[in-house]
Amino acid sequence: MSNSAPDSDGETITTYELLERSAESALELQREDGSFPPGRNYTYDEPETPVRTTSHWTMTLSEVYDITGKEKFQEAADAAVDYLLGDEIRPHGYTYYCRDASGKDHCNGLVGQAYPIRALAHAGLILERQDAIGIAEEVFTIHPFDEELGLWERVEIDGKKLSFDRTLNHQILFAAGSSKLASESNIVADRITTFLDRLPSNMELHSDGLIKHYARPSPIDAVKAVIRRPRHWPLLLNEMVFHYYSRSAERRKKEIGYQPVNLKGLAQLRMQFPEHGVWSNNKIRTALEAFDVDECSDIDYGSITPGMSFALAEYAFSADTGRIAPLIEMDLKGQLDHTTYLLTSDTVSDFDQSSTISILVELPDHDVCVGS
Repeated sequence: MSNSAPDSDGETITTYELLERSAESALELQREDGSFPPGRNYTYDEPETPVRTTSHWTMTLSEVYDITGKEKFQEAADAAVDYLLGDEIRPHGYTYYCRDASGKDHCNGLVGQAYPIRALAHAGLILERQDAIGIAEEVFTIHPFDEELGLWERVEIDGKKLSFDRTLNHQILFAAGSSKLASESNIVADRITTFLDRLPSNMELHSDGLIKHYARPSPIDAVKAVIRRPRHWPLLLNEMVFHYYSRSAERRKKEIGYQPVNLKGLAQLRMQFPEHGVWSNNKIRTALEAFDVDECSDIDYGSITPGMSFALAEYAFSADTGRIAPLIEMDLKGQLDHTTYLLTSDTVSDFDQSSTISILVELPDHDVCVGS
């Protein structure tokens, strides 16, 4: 990964101070029902419900309360948790209602569910909200898990099973988002362990370490899964398009954008499952070591905070902590509003962009230059 960093001139604060200042401004954004204004899917420009933004801010508000002990952040975090536990966004009592895009599921695959599970698990532990932890585990276990393939299925908001989510970063983020529940649930711990056991066989790389977009279990395993349950026929489609996408320049561009997303998820899993043998696997090491963060800076796919995502990977996998601050600063340069201390963007909804500061919750305190 590169050592890209902005100029060193300007104010230096700690990441904890940055989180608190950002959370202070977020209090003005929070609505009466505890939710935060929804953004738009920044890859496909599709309308979203408040689930994603509220989940991110729930993480930040609860963490800032844990850091500062200030009651106003506790109250705001509790209100956000209450919203995530409400019937409006789980209208049928199954999965979260995340988007309303023509021709697509409302659950937004596994990734749509990963964010509220992550938020409820994190905030539930800090706020001592067992109801939050219980719903997070409930939503996790609603998703069927194939022990042989090591993959989860999507479940629509009405409970309909939609077969496997074939997008690898969705599988990784669902496991990562649920990983904080592992200490609370043997079911969660066992399924994520199996997912990690199978990950090398489901993940394919380009020769330079770039992770390919789709999960790719072996053809034999895919055929067996379809025989067991015919609804899994899309797995066979993966195999049909695999070689075409391997040569597609547009697909490679997309995969570059999602590299920090994948590595962020792997970092979150490493922090919760540090002793698992997958971390010494050659595919994982190659993906971590072979890619340059600068390649992601002008890509309109994947992560909108690639520097912070790579910083989390550096923290989880590298002994060199000196690169963490410069990577964070890469995202702050040009994005941080120095009045509100919210992240902004010219190309992405500010509601989405500002909420992604929650990535810093998972890092220890660091001094960062925020410019002037």
